[in-house]
Amino acid sequence: MKYIVLGILILKKSTVYEIRNIIKENFKSMCSDSMGSIQASLKKLLSEEMIIFKKYTERNINKKVYYITEIGRKEFLEWIKTPLNMGQMKNIELGKLLFMGLVPKEKRLLLIEEIIKNLEKEIFYLKKIMKKQKEFKEREKLTEYFKNNQEYSEKIMEANQSKTIDESISEIYQYEILTLQLGIDTTEFYVNWFKKVKKNIKKGDIKILKI
Repeated sequence: MKYIVLGILILKKSTVYEIRNIIKENFKSMCSDSMGSIQASLKKLLSEEMIIFKKYTERNINKKVYYITEIGRKEFLEWIKTPLNMGQMKNIELGKLLFMGLVPKEKRLLLIEEIIKNLEKEIFYLKKIMKKQKEFKEREKLTEYFKNNQEYSEKIMEANQSKTIDESISEIYQYEILTLQLGIDTTEFYVNWFKKVKKNIKKGDIKILKI
């Protein structure tokens, strides 16, 4: 959650509700979109001086808008410069599969069917985001934002060493789409894998699957 929030704020200043909407619409496969989790993360980042906030009033409602600090920017950029370690990506939910042999046989098939159903929902969610990204509407909004906020624009170009803000945004979106494609491909693999497990459960023959 910490680095997702920093990643959002390195691109643009945001209120807690804007951060939540961005996570809900784009990153809920990576982290929780609950207001409690986001507020806890913001509180910790504030204590570490990685972000600050400014208060303002809109329609007689007091609000806070959050900004990344140089400390937060440095922390985030150092983090993304370290290699992605897929071996450290832990999913405690796999424990349910690991110990499924302790569940009555008739219940196992129902559980596998529910897993497949949830994975198919995830694919639909990811493809919906992919379609939205390819429509370029969000990219156009971000381009407009940077053109009206020179400080953010300069910091982004400095980070990825691009010559223009359009080039910077293009590169940012290329890797967002790449990450989405990884999510879709991985989830589709899981769907096919669990369908083979389901088939073998029906046969009463659970063995090592060859995909």
